[in-house]
Amino acid sequence: MKFETFRRLVWEYREIFNISDVFDFIADHLNINHEQQLFVFLHIDEFQLIDRWESVAVNERNKNLFKEMINGLAPFMLGPPSRIFVQTFLSGTAPQVVMSAKESSKVSFRFVNCPQLSFRAMLSIANHYAQEFDAETFDCGTYKWLLCQPFLQLLDDTGGLPRALQYVFSECFRINGGGKEFFDNINNQHFNTIFNNVKVYLEERYKIYKAIEKNEKLYLELLYHSINAIPVNHKTCLDPSDKSCTIENLERDSHIILNSCEDDSSKFIIKMPFFFIALYNDRLKIVNRQLEEVFRVQNEMLWESWEIFVANYDAFRTNLLIKREKKLASLSELYCGAYGTQSTLDIEVELKELSVCSAKEQFPCNKLTDKKSSESIDWMKGENVVVNGASASWGDAFVAREIAQNSNYKYILFIHQCKYYRCGTYYTASEINGEHIKNLVGSIDTTGKLRKTLSKYQHITIVFTIQPFDDKVLTNNCLIITKNNFKEYFGPIFASRATFSMTRDINPNFSDCSWLENELPGVGKATAGKIVKARPYLSEDDFYNKFSRVKRSIEKYEEINTGKKVKLDFYPFNV
Repeated sequence: MKFETFRRLVWEYREIFNISDVFDFIADHLNINHEQQLFVFLHIDEFQLIDRWESVAVNERNKNLFKEMINGLAPFMLGPPSRIFVQTFLSGTAPQVVMSAKESSKVSFRFVNCPQLSFRAMLSIANHYAQEFDAETFDCGTYKWLLCQPFLQLLDDTGGLPRALQYVFSECFRINGGGKEFFDNINNQHFNTIFNNVKVYLEERYKIYKAIEKNEKLYLELLYHSINAIPVNHKTCLDPSDKSCTIENLERDSHIILNSCEDDSSKFIIKMPFFFIALYNDRLKIVNRQLEEVFRVQNEMLWESWEIFVANYDAFRTNLLIKREKKLASLSELYCGAYGTQSTLDIEVELKELSVCSAKEQFPCNKLTDKKSSESIDWMKGENVVVNGASASWGDAFVAREIAQNSNYKYILFIHQCKYYRCGTYYTASEINGEHIKNLVGSIDTTGKLRKTLSKYQHITIVFTIQPFDDKVLTNNCLIITKNNFKEYFGPIFASRATFSMTRDINPNFSDCSWLENELPGVGKATAGKIVKARPYLSEDDFYNKFSRVKRSIEKYEEINTGKKVKLDFYPFNV
């Protein structure tokens, strides 16, 4: 029975629906005698809906419902002493409603900081279900599901939003007969399908498509502010044409989540789960495919997937700026947070909507063919971020852009270099300079028409690496996105996915035998196989206790190579 139907049927008996009568009935039903006291913990969820209902009330409707509700509960919270005590909890997305009501009500309110669930908390909740469904464990007692990367990524994509996490578990345990079957076959699950189904549930719950259709400009700004972690306050208006579109009102009426800034409690960062970003893209069309297809939950986590991730994010940032009616952008805006010389960061380029394609051939070459469609790629149009052919030494991907200011060149080739993490070493300015020279030489070594064409393009090399960097870029036409500035460029939402993609290559829990053999000092084929079989590793101490010979080899390597330190990652056990 719908609530509206229930209300219509009982309306003539409304006088008996008194809160004190309800509490008395509960006490009688529980056989509470007059010498005993009943404690009622009353949770009012989504209380902002009360304020929303009142905000659209017709003139004759009483608009003090929230205040009257609180005043009606006050005697049970404040006394005089009786057999019934009520502790009220309010939860929702509009704390300003409480603040406006507290002056005229009989009670005071205490706000509890309730941030979104941390990743550690989500792991604990998942472990609770693993215990309930008797999930398989390693000999050390650690659950085996913790080494299932797609499931870990799916949890992270909720952004800690409890309802999104609820839908993830509900969908996972619904398929194939329940939670026991899910954990038993976790490595064979179709996590991309699970992501899509959860996205549908969230759309049904939050009606994001409908909201975007009403005001596309507003939701573009919300997306832009969220991805770039731009601080806002309650009075910030994201649509100058509609003064009611303040953060304060949106918090009540929409689906936004605000996290307080650490350095200023009056300012907030708009946080969105990756599920919401995907829903936004469905309507805003920042990229011309569903975002979950571009940034898939379930992939092989090979190095090539990192190159494609970077290429897609470059296209996404460019297209988002265009949607915001930007025609030009400086490199400091396009590659936010990148390290480079000021003269390079100040260069302005014209923006063109971008797609991503993968080439069969290694550029530079006279003809490029799309790996998927086998059609020719016209890279000079500047409409594609082109992922280069496998093992190309001249850049992992590139995009052509037109310079917007007076310059010796009319065009720029932006060349992506996605670098491996190498045994804890710091990336240096001389290394990026070397990459840039290699790209220049690669272009110069071409012949004929291609060489003439490439000579008209300024070359800018952009290195993307998870290695730390404490050097200074002194060479023009070089930019670097590194471990230090990941969040500035990728933003908090995409940074978690970027880090997730790359940490596979520095984590004994996920790295394959070839990486262990090639990158860890003293590890041969036999030892690499043993490392894979002896998983999991909960910490560095745990790893070295199992492989003390590897520890000695690493210590010897660090002693010989001064300044180089091998530091491994043990995600998810170190969160």
